[in-house]
Order: sequence, then structure tokens, then C-alpha cells
Amino acid sequence: MYIMLQRKRKNKWRKCSILLVTLFLLICLCQKCSYALSVSEREIYTSPQGTNTIIVEYDHVCRPYVYRKTRFGKKHIWTYPGGGFMETVSFELEWLSEDKIRMSYDDKNDEYDEEFTIEIPCG
Repeated sequence: MYIMLQRKRKNKWRKCSILLVTLFLLICLCQKCSYALSVSEREIYTSPQGTNTIIVEYDHVCRPYVYRKTRFGKKHIWTYPGGGFMETVSFELEWLSEDKIRMSYDDKNDEYDEEFTIEIPCG
């Protein structure tokens, strides 16, 4: 009787473990798929003294989103205020100080040039 109870507990533990591992893998797969559907390109920049790391992600219509890298992920800082672009574009990033950046878009015809100054919040 005692041996049968131990076997049942072992089987329940195995089933539970397999279920948890399967669930974890499904969550990881869904997260990767949603990232691939929402982000077209990703660039990472580190400040001159190395105190801040900025992540610039572009969606599929080339709108940039700026994030500050944190210990456990990223924190949203800024979103491009305009609509998307018909062609693939890339914004230039320049560090003005350890907590301030300039993002600029230079159009070939100088018709749609844009420049944004972004403050990086502390913490």
C-alpha cells in the first residue's frame, strides 16, 4: 500500500513537471513570435562613460521607440510622434551628455529633416 502511494506521488510529480516545462516553452515561443511581429530592427547604444544603455527599436513602418536598458529588461522613454515611413529609414543617435541624446533623421532631399532631444530619466 505504501509503495503504491509513493508511485502515485512520483507519477503526479512527473506529470506536473512535464506540464510546467511545456507551459514555460509555450510562453517563450509566444513571446518570441510577438517580438518578431512588432519589431523590425533593433539598435543598442551605450553612453560615453558607460552609465546608460539605450535601445532603439523600429516597428515595421520604421517608427523608432527608445528604451533605457534596466537590470531586468527595458523601460520605455520615447516614441516617435509622427506617422510611419514608406521606405526603410534609420535615425542617427548622438550623445549630448550621459543623460541626454539627440535623434535626427536626415532626408536625402532635406525636405523632411527632423531632430529630437531626449532626456533619459534616472533610475
